[in-house]
Amino acid sequence: MVDCRKGSDALYFNFSGEIDESCAHKVRSYMDDMLERFPTKKVVMNMKDLKFMDSTGIGLLLGRYKKIISKNSVAYILNPSSGIDRLLNLSGIYQLMPKVEK
Repeated sequence: MVDCRKGSDALYFNFSGEIDESCAHKVRSYMDDMLERFPTKKVVMNMKDLKFMDSTGIGLLLGRYKKIISKNSVAYILNPSSGIDRLLNLSGIYQLMPKVEK
């Protein structure tokens, strides 16, 4: 799932567990709500505790990316595990949302 924290420099989404078809709708709604409530110029998606993501998760990230850039903001991916990193790299997500190290 996902939770959100408003930092001084960005809005942080912290992913954990699994992102797949069974929870994507709930995660999408939550993220959209937080993006509306807390406008920001920078969004960081922390994948440190995310164990599994399938193509539904990729679609979820792409949809949020479109919302983020429509608000003249930028998005970054932080701390993906090796498996998630491989999936994101193969999908081309890093061309839109660069991976950052922290």
